[in-house]
Amino acid sequence: MDDPGPTGTTRPPVAAPTAPLAAAGLVLLCALALAACGSPSKSATATTTGTTGTPAATTAPSPSVVVSTTSVGGLGRILVNSEGQVLYSFTAGGKPVRCDSSCLAAWPPLTLPAGVTSPTGAAGVGTLGTTTANGVTQVTVDGLPLFTYAGDPAPGVANGNDVVSFGGTWKVVKAS
Repeated sequence: MDDPGPTGTTRPPVAAPTAPLAAAGLVLLCALALAACGSPSKSATATTTGTTGTPAATTAPSPSVVVSTTSVGGLGRILVNSEGQVLYSFTAGGKPVRCDSSCLAAWPPLTLPAGVTSPTGAAGVGTLGTTTANGVTQVTVDGLPLFTYAGDPAPGVANGNDVVSFGGTWKVVKAS
């Protein structure tokens, strides 16, 4: 019991001012935990490096799909990145050509998102892997490094198809 005050009455206990903050923090923590337990999207089947369309078994949450497919008028089904930007290969005589720093300004390489260690792709993408060139880890499909094109103003636009520059030819990558 509290000590009587100068008038001889007892004061009721006072709740600590942090009690409402602790309760609010607990509610927020529970909400975040529930949100993290959401189910993955059913719109694409993810695969990992070295596979050709079979989903990989994993116990960790699967990362977002890095490469998927879309139909583009006149080109058929082609590969796009997670933002829908068309993906290109850069070859000469059927062999990959190295893209130097001036080339990379117009043709940015497809790299992995932060925290992702291997590329994932939707069905029909092909065999994904990575290569390291110019100090970055770049996504490959069937051994060919993948690039986007700075001249494509919107997702699904393929202005870079059949462009000859930097010692090779740029081609959209067809779905397998």
